[in-house]
Amino acid sequence: MKIIIVDDQKSIVDSMENGLNWEKIGIDAVYTAYSVREAKLVLLNFDIDILLTDIEMPEENGMELLRWAKEKYPNIVGIFLTSHADFSYAQEAIKLGGFDYILQPARYEEIENVLIRAVEEAKKLVELKRLELATRIIAKQRDVTLELLYAKQMMENHVEGKEIFERLREMFVTRFEKLAFYPCWIQVVKFVAHRGKWTSELLTVVLRNVLEEVLEDVGAKACIARIDLQNYLVYVAVDETKMSKELWEKGLEELTDFFNSRMDFRIALYPDYPGLDDYRPERNEALLNRSNNNTEKKPGVFLDQDVELNADDNATRIRMAEDYIKLNINRSISRSEVAEYLHL
Repeated sequence: MKIIIVDDQKSIVDSMENGLNWEKIGIDAVYTAYSVREAKLVLLNFDIDILLTDIEMPEENGMELLRWAKEKYPNIVGIFLTSHADFSYAQEAIKLGGFDYILQPARYEEIENVLIRAVEEAKKLVELKRLELATRIIAKQRDVTLELLYAKQMMENHVEGKEIFERLREMFVTRFEKLAFYPCWIQVVKFVAHRGKWTSELLTVVLRNVLEEVLEDVGAKACIARIDLQNYLVYVAVDETKMSKELWEKGLEELTDFFNSRMDFRIALYPDYPGLDDYRPERNEALLNRSNNNTEKKPGVFLDQDVELNADDNATRIRMAEDYIKLNINRSISRSEVAEYLHL
C-alpha cells in the first residue's frame, strides 16, 4: 500500500512521515507533497492507494485535489485533515467520497487507527478492481470465441466450428448445473441521434450489462459476437433447469423496452428457443435470415412465429433443409424434425 501526505506546512508532513508507525498501519511507501500541484505530479507518476491531505492550502485546496484524483483514479481512498471544525467541510468531504475526516490536532494513535481502516478499504478496492479486470478479460475471450465460431460457420468449416463450440462450452460449463446457450440476433435498426458516439465495442458493453441484468434471476452470462455496428449474435449462457420460454421472452421484452424507450437507438431482437447444448450452426443462419426479412427495420422482439418468408424465399427454405440434413447425416433425423427447424 502506498500513501501520499499533502500539507503546505512542511513541519506537519514531516512529523507524520517520521512519527507514525507505518509498518503497523500496513503502508509500504510514503510520499509527501507541500502543495496541490506537487501532489498531482506524484499521483501522476506513482500508483498511490491513499491520499491524506490538508483542506486549507493556498491556490488549490484539498477538496479540489481529491475531486481531481477521483476523476483519474476512482479507487483512491481520500482522508482529510483540517484544523477547523466546519460542518460544511464534512458535508463536502462526504459528497466527494472522502473516507474520513480528521480534526487537527490529533494524536498519532488516532491518525493510525483511521489509516489502518483506510488500508483495509484500499485493499478491498484493489481486489475489486482486479476482479473487474479479470471479468472484462474473460468476457472478451468469450466474445472473441463466439466471433470465431460464427466466422467458421459462415465458411462452412464445421469441423473447426464444432471444436470452437466445445471450447466456448468449457468457458461456462463449471458455472451451471446444466448449461444451455440461448441464441439471439440483435439488430440496431435505427439511430435516433448521435450515431457517431456509438461504437460496436461500446454497444457490446451496454447490451451485455442490460441483458445480464434482466435475466439476473437465472444467472445469465452473455457472450456477444460483433458482426458490424448494427448486428450482433448473442449466446446467453444459463442453467437450463432454471430457464423457461416465458422467462426468456419476458427478459427480452424488458431489454427491448429499455433500449427503445430510453436510449438514442432502436433495436430488433430475433430470439431462438429452446437452448443449444450441442453444435447447431443452422440455427444461427435461421436467425440471420429472420433479421434480413425485417426489411422495414421495425424495432421490437420478433419471435419465430412472427417472421414469415416471402414466396421468393422458397429456395432459402430448401437450402436450409439441405444444410440441416447434411450437418446431421450421422444421426437419425425425421421429416418432422426438419419441418420444425424450418418452422413449417
